[in-house]
Amino acid sequence: MTKLIPVSIGQNKKTTTVSLLIEPITHIKKTIRGKMSYHYYWNNRTKEVIFGSGTLKTKEFIFSVAHILRYKESTEQIRNRDIQLGDSVGVLFNKKSSLLLFGSVVGVDLAVNNEKYFHILPHHNDFPFGKEKSIKIKNEEDKIYILSDGVNERYEYLSTKNKIYAKYQYQLDWAEMILSRVKVGKFIREYIVNRALPIGELAFVECHKMLFGNIYSWAGQYRKDVIVVGDRERPTMEHYYVSQSMKACLRTCNRNEMNKISTKYELVAKLVIIHRELAWIHPFQDGNGRTIRLYLQILCLSKGFDFNSEILDGSVKNKRVYHYAVRRAIDGKSRNLTALFNKAVSEIS
Repeated sequence: MTKLIPVSIGQNKKTTTVSLLIEPITHIKKTIRGKMSYHYYWNNRTKEVIFGSGTLKTKEFIFSVAHILRYKESTEQIRNRDIQLGDSVGVLFNKKSSLLLFGSVVGVDLAVNNEKYFHILPHHNDFPFGKEKSIKIKNEEDKIYILSDGVNERYEYLSTKNKIYAKYQYQLDWAEMILSRVKVGKFIREYIVNRALPIGELAFVECHKMLFGNIYSWAGQYRKDVIVVGDRERPTMEHYYVSQSMKACLRTCNRNEMNKISTKYELVAKLVIIHRELAWIHPFQDGNGRTIRLYLQILCLSKGFDFNSEILDGSVKNKRVYHYAVRRAIDGKSRNLTALFNKAVSEIS
């Protein structure tokens, strides 16, 4: 049985430092799930968390830092708990070289004034600050987010090519959510306040750029390949028709045309037609649904109506109903989508 030896820690008068990058393997913590206890280790060669209910039989002894931090919270529950060693995190880095930082927590500085600095080891080999170098990040509210407990990272889906040094798909998903949340309010206000801004095709393209421009080089560019949507192989429009079809679809959404709409009934009918056409055209490589919903929100607000997208994508059930309604609309049966939009659209009092 492997013996766990409490590691001595780096310490000065003001700061206690714990690092996982010193020993080949370091025991991080022991947690309880139900009636079972599990151990977490950091493998310094492969730079990953090892997890299991037993001990490492190939090792006579392993140094442990569990006695220092004494984690009491369940590790796999990442919501509403403090960051722990080994966690996979996303950081609002806000540097010119990179807006975000994705990596593993491999160390911590604990100051006597209760300040805490986490050592983040970037996951992506090309991150600008060098390979296998941890970066110290001050623990501040709304700056560091737990994305996973770091277990079995090697089995995660790898990300597509991106501009933010995300290695895994779950990191890209988080980046898309957090960056759009930061920018979307200001973006929408510009279209409501500045009546000179066009709300036709150009606005739709700008919606896609706003949502994904910091992440993908192809943001705002119409696709040049065939795209099949979903598990059931639903084809979309041939890519060489996309540009001309977008012009034909959205020329009816300029401000002059939208000014002809005077009732909620007329607005909903318009939104259903536009959504149906855009879903069939599927103009971008990815992110079409979010772009369409943002664009419809701008159209609604331009007419003094709110568009509650939570009705469409606020839960797993809502998404399932919404996606079914879109498929039906593409097939020429718009009743379901019309019913959803009647719920989502409301006049601003």
